[in-house]
Formats: sequence, structure tokens, C-alpha cells
Amino acid sequence: MLQQLDAVLAAWEGDPTPLATLLPERPVFVTDLNPPSALADDPPPLREQLAALARGDWQAVLAARADGPRAEVARAIAHERTGDPVAAVAAWDRVLAAGEDERARLARGSLLARAGRRDEASADLARAGGSFAARWDRAALSVLDAADGAEPDAALLARARAEAGEPSAYWSDPTVGRLLWSRLIERALASSGGDADLARLRAAEHELEHDTFWDRALVLVGWARIGATDEAARVAWTLARREASALASEPALAGAPLEAVTAAVATALDAIDGREPGRGRRALARALAREDLRRFRLPCARCGRGSIGVDEVRDSFADEA
Repeated sequence: MLQQLDAVLAAWEGDPTPLATLLPERPVFVTDLNPPSALADDPPPLREQLAALARGDWQAVLAARADGPRAEVARAIAHERTGDPVAAVAAWDRVLAAGEDERARLARGSLLARAGRRDEASADLARAGGSFAARWDRAALSVLDAADGAEPDAALLARARAEAGEPSAYWSDPTVGRLLWSRLIERALASSGGDADLARLRAAEHELEHDTFWDRALVLVGWARIGATDEAARVAWTLARREASALASEPALAGAPLEAVTAAVATALDAIDGREPGRGRRALARALAREDLRRFRLPCARCGRGSIGVDEVRDSFADEA
């Protein structure tokens, strides 16, 4: 929380880099690169190739002499993993030449979409089935089309929301509003800027589905990147005050081992209220330099010597089936 607050204050001062590095990378188009499972009656070359794919030995996958559609699936995945989308598309072409396959449609469609071949991608993704990835990729195409006009096309955005389904608030998941905002920021950076870009972006703020830290941080980074200092300050003040207030109420800050941190947060809050982000950052600097907090640990109030903290975090994903 200290790190996040400091990054917000940095963006407020005009440097969005610390906050941008905390934001998740949300791919515009998603795919399925899970290795196919080996079957009991697979011939030895295919079993060896699939085993190499499962352990990430891409060169062994590509060198294998296995034949058939599942061998081409393995090659397509290996090509994409090694950064050769043209060869990956060619491999998915061979898979589809052998018969219709929703996974191949999804994979080839996402690659074509990333290459800017939207019409071809749309044709593939229309036949990619009803998985989350397929629905999202179809929605993403609509969002990109909506963002290309003088004003975002409301009908296309509505179509994208209907296709994508219930928007997830999870910090790294894609949503229509998050993608629209990111796309319009890219467009503003590529243009000469001006009132039209600012008006589009102000309207796009209202398209975001959630008000989480990560959504507001995404907006703040965008305003700061295009140099819209007044808009950045507007978003930063609200976000910084919310984060500092939440941090000040953390139980750990009520104990003696973190008295100095508690005082630093109080000073930062005062600086935020005074619209002085630089003073707020200076107040937090010593707390951020503490070795225990840098390792995401808290000093033990009982013994005064040890610490407690998170040793491991694992993401869990809902079953798409």
C-alpha cells in the first residue's frame, strides 16, 4: 500500500512510470496455448513431441517428426511461444485444413487480430465457440472498431459488452471499459492531441465498469502520459486520499513497531490535502526504504525482533467448463 500510494503521488507530480509498472499487462486478444494431452494410442513421435511441448522445449517440438493435426497444434504453440506468429498462423492453417476446430479458430483469429487483419480475424473468431477467450476476442474487435471513429460508437460498445458478459472486477482481467480507455490513450499519444482527444477521454472515464484502485490508476497513468496535468491532478487527489486513508486505518500502524510509518502516513495525508504530492512522497521515502517493509513483512509487536508476512501467493482460476 505504501508502494501504491507513492506511485500515485509520483504520477500526480508528472511521472507515471512507477504507477505504470504496477499496472497489470492486459492482452487485447487472448488465446489458448495449453499443450494437448497425450493419448494412449498416440505413436511414439507424437508422444515425444507432446512431452517436449509440456516441458517447454520448443525447439524439440519443432524438430519432431510427428504427423497429423495434433502435431501441428504443438508446432503452432511452439512457434507462438518463440515469437514467430507467421509460422504459427501457417501451422493453424494446416490444422484447419484437416477439419473444423474451435481452438484453432480462436488461436489463428487472435494472431490475425494482433496483426491488424481484423476482417480475417472476425471470420475465425465467429467460429471459435463460446469460451471466455473466444467471447472476449470478439468483444475486443468491437471495442477497437468503436474507438476508431470520431466518437466511440455506442452501438459497437453495447455489442462488445453483450459478447463479453459480466465484467470482472479482478485487477488483471480485461473489460470493455479498460480496453476502450487504453485504446483512446494510445490514439491520443499518436495524434497532436487537443480538445477532441480530451473530450473523448473524459467520456471514456464513464465507460469503466469498476472504481477499484487499479481502474483509477489506469486512468491516472493515461492522463499523466498525455500530459493532461489538470485531469491527472483531479484523479490523483481522490485516489491518493483514498489510499492514504485506507493505509492509516491498517491495524499494523496502531502498534509501536510502526510508529514512524504511522507518522509518515499522517504527514502524507496532510500533504495530499494541501495538494503537495512532492511533500507527500518525501514523507513516505523513509518508510519505503525500510528493509522489512521492502520484503512485504511487518515487525512483530510481541518480540520486537522477528517479522510476519506473506510467503507465497497463488492465483486460482475458475473452471471455464
